[in-house]
Amino acid sequence: MSSTRKKEMLRLVRKTQRAKAFAAAVLMCMALSGCVENYSYIPHEETNAISFSWWGKDKRNEYTLAAVDAFEKKTGISVETHFGEFDGFKKHMDMLFYSDTEADVMQLNYDWLYEYSPDGEGFYDLNELGDYIDLSVFPDGDLECGTINGKLNALPTSFNAITFYYNKKMYERYGLELPESWDDIIKAAEVMKPDGIYPLELSGKSAWLSAAAYYEQSSGNRIYSGSELRLTREGYETMLRFYVGLIEAGVTPDSSSFDRNDLERENCAGVSVWISDAEYYCDPSLEKGLDIVVGDYPQIKGASLFGWYKKPTSLYAIRKDTAHPKESARLLDFLENSKEMNTLQKLGKGIPSSRAALEILEANDLLNGVQFDANEKMKSEQRFEMLSPYIEDSDAVVLFTDTAKKISTGRLTMDEALDQTYEQIKELIGN
Repeated sequence: MSSTRKKEMLRLVRKTQRAKAFAAAVLMCMALSGCVENYSYIPHEETNAISFSWWGKDKRNEYTLAAVDAFEKKTGISVETHFGEFDGFKKHMDMLFYSDTEADVMQLNYDWLYEYSPDGEGFYDLNELGDYIDLSVFPDGDLECGTINGKLNALPTSFNAITFYYNKKMYERYGLELPESWDDIIKAAEVMKPDGIYPLELSGKSAWLSAAAYYEQSSGNRIYSGSELRLTREGYETMLRFYVGLIEAGVTPDSSSFDRNDLERENCAGVSVWISDAEYYCDPSLEKGLDIVVGDYPQIKGASLFGWYKKPTSLYAIRKDTAHPKESARLLDFLENSKEMNTLQKLGKGIPSSRAALEILEANDLLNGVQFDANEKMKSEQRFEMLSPYIEDSDAVVLFTDTAKKISTGRLTMDEALDQTYEQIKELIGN
């Protein structure tokens, strides 16, 4: 094992130990206050059912519940369901995982996989369940993203990239071409700002990853070398200055004011979100008749690095010590490969990794629309590499965007912001 990998493992183990201690303390407090039942989690030893946890908005929850119902009728296996919105779901997962009460089958974000299983021992090795999960329909490269130390911990649902969606007619209304560079977006703000229109709204995650892309493009330096963090104080300052500059130029409001309805209301002419979120952010605009199209990944002139990365949209894993491995495996296979799940889900989690799922969608004429276009653009871009799971840390995103807001509103100087937050950022996303 390389020294870099050893350092990475040690950092993750320490983080896991801290999380376990925190979760145990929280659970004890909740038990004492009588709030544990709010999670409505039934311990495994008290039921023969398997359990399944995921996050999602109402639409995802509705089709997932319908699919689970179809699975129960088809197999006779009972499934307890546990779900909520993404915001706050990680803390819920921490409490379950570190108190050994997590679900048998669970949806994971990419960075959670490496936090919960830094050595590959945190989840059931799906290679051992090949009689119940059709692994042959997944490309080898897709399986690699869920493999740690040779153990297949999780299966990806699809792949994702931060994507730029624009209201083409609104840009045309202002006499503008769709932007190809950061300079184009800033110039669009100069034209649209008098009317109170943002040319592009960035969510918190988009702001963070856009700033990271700008830093790599402008400096020619990567934030990570392998898994080793290379972000210097000066690099972090570049990221902050870039995002604060976008806010002050009127390109985007700060992320706390990001409103998913602004594209439909035409308060903005574009949004930057994940491919898999197009359904949530773009469909209302398309239903209204707006011409929403997929734009380019912004660059700076002469950039030696692309700056943009892709990642698994989400992954499904099975509890390491599940009492029902076969039943859990059958559910996981159903979620990834079945006709019932895929015709209900459509492109709700992006364009599937599973070839079986793709064939089902193609047969039902469901491989179309702006989300499909975004996925095709990602697939055709050869410069994409895999996103480091550590950079997605939600606490780092919040710290970065909150700090930028304080700078833009004059509550912190840049030097004060760097003094207060750079070491914290390194701790959250570093080795």
